[in-house]
Amino acid sequence: MILLDSNILIYLRDPALGEKIIAQLQDSRIHTCNIIIAEVLGYKAIENVDAQYFEELFSTMKNHLLDATITSKVIELRRTVNIELPDSIIAATALTENLTLWTHTTEDFEKIPNLRLFDPVVS
Repeated sequence: MILLDSNILIYLRDPALGEKIIAQLQDSRIHTCNIIIAEVLGYKAIENVDAQYFEELFSTMKNHLLDATITSKVIELRRTVNIELPDSIIAATALTENLTLWTHTTEDFEKIPNLRLFDPVVS
């Protein structure tokens, strides 16, 4: 099971990168969380056609809300690793829900123990 970071979702709109990413997904179940939705749809320069594409895509994914378990993991990560709050929520979601985080910014997450990372852009 896969949690797609916002950068990977955005790359899906690029014809070359999107094809490469989709080919690697195969029949995998993809997940999201509210912070990723907010990052993608909250981009102030997003065009309406792109917003509609992402809204439809998000509706096909399992969305993990920021519950007490994920919040506890966020607190643990923020106390032990130098990480921004949005990234800590994404990482905590992946860890708590046993998901592999697909991201092109693996360096933002590499200090987090037991977090499975994959960069579909360079693979």
